[in-house]
Amino acid sequence: MNLNTVLTAAITKGAARVTRKPIAALRGDVAGLKRQVAELKRLLRAIQKDAKPAPVPESETSTPTRIRPTGPMVRGLRQRLGLTQIELAKLIGVSGLSVSHWELSPGRIRLRQRTLEALAKVKVMGKRAAKAALAK
Repeated sequence: MNLNTVLTAAITKGAARVTRKPIAALRGDVAGLKRQVAELKRLLRAIQKDAKPAPVPESETSTPTRIRPTGPMVRGLRQRLGLTQIELAKLIGVSGLSVSHWELSPGRIRLRQRTLEALAKVKVMGKRAAKAALAK
């Protein structure tokens, strides 16, 4: 028999004996925590089931603000509505020169949030609604 093997076996046996009681206590604690988590999950599901979803404001549902405007899109929108650049600019709340610059830009146009929301409102309009809005 090798001395190293005997020492390793004795140390392993002693270590197992010494750590058995603390580990058993920790296992009990872990089991108790798992029960608490399960109970909290049940309570959360019950609360979520009874809770009514919050109403979404009308402004968020009626106007899509997630548009990615490009020059050709602005030009196509203006032509679809039968508007001049100045008329479209009045609807959006910008200058006519801005609309001209937008139409000439080849890629995506970076706009302020307020302008983007106004463009989104105009995008969902029809010809009659656009003319009526201009008349106001």
